[in-house]
Amino acid sequence: MLLFAASACAPPAFVAPSAVQMEMSPVPALDASGFNLDHLDFLGEDVVVNGDTLRLVHIYAEPDGNGGWIFVGDHDEGIACVDDVARAAVVYLRHYQETGDEASRRTAVKLLRFVRHLQTPSGLFYNFVWDRDLTPNTTFVTSVASDVSWWTARAVWALGTGARVLAQSDPAEAAAALAAVRRVEPHLDRLLARYGETEPEDGRPFPQWLIAETGADATSELLLGLVEVERVAPTAEGARRARQFAEGIGALRFGSLAASPWGGHASWVGGWHGWGNSQTQALASGVVADVLPDAALASAQAEARSLYAHLLVEGWLHEITYATGAERAFEQIAYDVRPAAVGLARLHQATGDPDYGVLAGLAAAWFAGDNPADAVMADSAGRGYDGILSPDRVNWNAGAESTIEAQMTLLEVGLDPVAVPWMHARSDPPRTGAVDGRTVRYRVWTADGRRAVVALDRAANTSSVHTGSDADAFLASLAP
Repeated sequence: MLLFAASACAPPAFVAPSAVQMEMSPVPALDASGFNLDHLDFLGEDVVVNGDTLRLVHIYAEPDGNGGWIFVGDHDEGIACVDDVARAAVVYLRHYQETGDEASRRTAVKLLRFVRHLQTPSGLFYNFVWDRDLTPNTTFVTSVASDVSWWTARAVWALGTGARVLAQSDPAEAAAALAAVRRVEPHLDRLLARYGETEPEDGRPFPQWLIAETGADATSELLLGLVEVERVAPTAEGARRARQFAEGIGALRFGSLAASPWGGHASWVGGWHGWGNSQTQALASGVVADVLPDAALASAQAEARSLYAHLLVEGWLHEITYATGAERAFEQIAYDVRPAAVGLARLHQATGDPDYGVLAGLAAAWFAGDNPADAVMADSAGRGYDGILSPDRVNWNAGAESTIEAQMTLLEVGLDPVAVPWMHARSDPPRTGAVDGRTVRYRVWTADGRRAVVALDRAANTSSVHTGSDADAFLASLAP
């Protein structure tokens, strides 16, 4: 039984992929996760600029009413952007790395060329393009190349991943990707010139050396790229940058399991939001790569055991406003869920603790329908739907961001054998019980006849994960 009643909405009908889309056969190891690149392939389009083949990804796609899909641009933004193309490149690169799929490698290279095409002589990036000639949108507020931005952070993430993953198979493209990152580094050093400075806000100290001074959310996606660069082309300066950004992110964890904002890393000075808050993913990835110190891992684990456990038991939140403590549950989007689910999978990789693998699978179950609308948000055709607006309203458009974030989650969590059995679990509503006289909040998930329990002991500031016979024993121990 789910937390809320089932949605009355239904997704658009399935449209068979084209012959080009069918070139990539399913990967057996990922079958159980539902990972599927068909719709992301459909959203992409090759274009030729100055004799080179690049690839864009259309921002928005809507049902056409006849069983098909149409691309939709934006009159302020354009038809494609670095924000989406960079993340799509990461998905294809990771798929190629894990499977050797040549179609994914070729697609990733073309996407990386799009990202580099939007880099300015200063080293920063425009975000949007107006047309298939890739004319940059140089003036809109979410496209200008005036400072280190979300799109610059994501460009570094993609380019750093490309520099590492393609180092052996395509050294020329890897070198071009690395060179593009190096052109960003002087701008990062300007941010880090304020390393050590903090400013108070509502009694909390905020480091001032992150993107937009306090933007830990955007900085976390930048850090994902810097970690990749250090894996393939380490330098003392690169390691310093990664450590200092990680230190700023780690300093922004507020509250606890017993008190709002529940021990999560702040997104920025105003509070926490789910989208793009990739701090745990970035910090744990840095430890896996032996780039970041143990303190980074401790910060990631603390967020997982507090905020992520809280969200799994009490229900997903979209944002928390620090000034008022107000919490908002909707809308819920793929970009809220991926940072948590993939961050937990990275923690499993970093620590070997299977609890994190279980939590990753339970978080990813949001895509399979374990959500307030009882809606499958990543379907068998590879579409990631654009959001849950309320328990009875779903946005059935399937644009770039939602599809990319969904497939990134299904890929990364699907590679974790502990997580996979829980990716289609269904949960009961949260409950209150008592263990040894202490009040606990807990939720039960069921998958293929097995149960998992996540329990919160707020007074002790601890959470716990129970599966199989351990879950049965925990439930039996609860006082009525």
